[in-house]
Amino acid sequence: MKKIFLLTSIFLFTGMSLFAQDATAPQAIDNLLTDQKEESGSETEAPAESNSDGAGAVDAAVETVDAAESLGSEVSADEKQAGENKTSEKKSDPIVEAYLESEKKKKDDSKKSGPYKYDREKEYADARRPRKPDSAEIEKAASRDEKKSGEDYLDKCRETFEFGLEAEISDLLDELTKNEDLRFVDEIYDLFYVTKNPVIRNKILTYFTKLKDPCLCDYATEVINDPYDVQKDTVELVFKYAAEVECKEAVPGLIYLIDKEEEDYFNMALTAVGSLGGSEEALFLSDYLDRDDLAVAQKQSLMRVLGKIKAIDTWDKLSEIAQDEDENSYVRMYAAEAIGAMEKEESEEILVKLFEEKDPVFRQHVVRGISHFKDKTADEIILQALRDGQYKVRLEAIDCVKERDMKEAAPYLIYRCKDKSEEKVVKEKCYDVLAKLNTDKGNEFLISQIKDKKLNDTARAKVAAALLEYDHAGTDEIIEVARSTLKDDLRKNLRYALGKEFAKYGRKEFEDICKAYIEHSDVSTQGTGLDIWAKGRYSSLRQMVADIAKDAEESEEEESKDKKKAKPKKKNANAAKAKRILGIVDSMTGSEK
Repeated sequence: MKKIFLLTSIFLFTGMSLFAQDATAPQAIDNLLTDQKEESGSETEAPAESNSDGAGAVDAAVETVDAAESLGSEVSADEKQAGENKTSEKKSDPIVEAYLESEKKKKDDSKKSGPYKYDREKEYADARRPRKPDSAEIEKAASRDEKKSGEDYLDKCRETFEFGLEAEISDLLDELTKNEDLRFVDEIYDLFYVTKNPVIRNKILTYFTKLKDPCLCDYATEVINDPYDVQKDTVELVFKYAAEVECKEAVPGLIYLIDKEEEDYFNMALTAVGSLGGSEEALFLSDYLDRDDLAVAQKQSLMRVLGKIKAIDTWDKLSEIAQDEDENSYVRMYAAEAIGAMEKEESEEILVKLFEEKDPVFRQHVVRGISHFKDKTADEIILQALRDGQYKVRLEAIDCVKERDMKEAAPYLIYRCKDKSEEKVVKEKCYDVLAKLNTDKGNEFLISQIKDKKLNDTARAKVAAALLEYDHAGTDEIIEVARSTLKDDLRKNLRYALGKEFAKYGRKEFEDICKAYIEHSDVSTQGTGLDIWAKGRYSSLRQMVADIAKDAEESEEEESKDKKKAKPKKKNANAAKAKRILGIVDSMTGSEK
């Protein structure tokens, strides 16, 4: 026991010596770990020499114990073995573990105290061709306009790209971009790398951005890594393109621009990083927040981006900022939204507390943040927000109700619609969400609004639009209201509005009301009826449309007989429209005129 006590005391003293000498401590620990591997029976061997004072102290401790044994300390074999085991235990626990823990703490402290070092080098994407459209995509593009599906049209487009003027190419690119037409991706790609016209180049960037085709990533990374000689509008399009097609190679270049505080590119680069960045970028941006020279607008942008990245590594800092009452309110609200987007359990409790803030804009972002949690606590906050005194908070809550399909919120929405003091924009959004929720009480209320003649026509049209979009209930009642407006010219605006809604869907149940619109004497009403027919293509009404179209043909014949005569007035102002609609429908269906 004396041996154990003596050995323990010496090792404790040795540990203090090791920590006092940082330069020699690592070698001493290595020697100590080596000693542990030796067999316990090696006590007769001479202790190995060491170049470190720490290791020498350890060896001296062993020699002291051996000396004590040689002086006649009488212990049994079992006690001696126990002492050796205890000695080994002491060698590993208090010194080695304490040292390793100390080193780990120093590294952690160093990491916390210093700025995060982002060490990714700028990257350049490899060149690649556009992806080839499949047959379904080609068919979809052609089906939008049958006249643009034939070989003549295809040849004309190719010739335009090869020989056309800037204005012609520009108009064609606008058309193809709008229709997401993939049939000319190769021609457009090749044109990008030969054109010297910045307008055409920007149009092509917009085209491939909409298609989300990464074929221009090599160009994008070149511009992002060195944007200074490129027109700013092109650089902005490149940033949008890189974010949309998820060009990860662009990230280091974007971080470089942010780090250099390039004013012209700061916000654009931040926005792109929000779509492309990961944990490394989030840590860099989190440290960036500590800069004293950051403008409030820059802090706000950083918060929005950190929330978009959803990097848990930044949660501690962002949650602290969200709760800091001395921080700018807008910076705090984006931080609150960001910690909600991270969906970390601890965020919810913080957001519940922050919902008590006086600033209504702040509460709006708190609601947006807490909506990421799909539980009863979040639902209760959203229901409370539906009763908030600030209409923007109520609007945010209504959006949450729609996204979460919160049917229990229907009574709150109905109440909002009935409240005469409620904002118009709130009521209109409630109509839409009630129609989507499809509850008995909600549908019953909306149908009552459609029938209510005292309700203004704009509101009735909005209710009808919501019901027809989701198609859960109210179609018969809406058709009946439309039929009543055909007899009342004071309700023309409602008649036109309902007709435009019918023309969106082309449902079979709209056939009779379509006929009534076409038969009406009012030119605009009849024109709306033709729009409804163009969508529904009701066979029973085709002859009515053809009869209207004949007026256009007769007018053309009369004009050709005597060009000197003034062009006769058309018998029907909708004749040309009817003829055009018939032509389009017949070309798409293969029917004869």
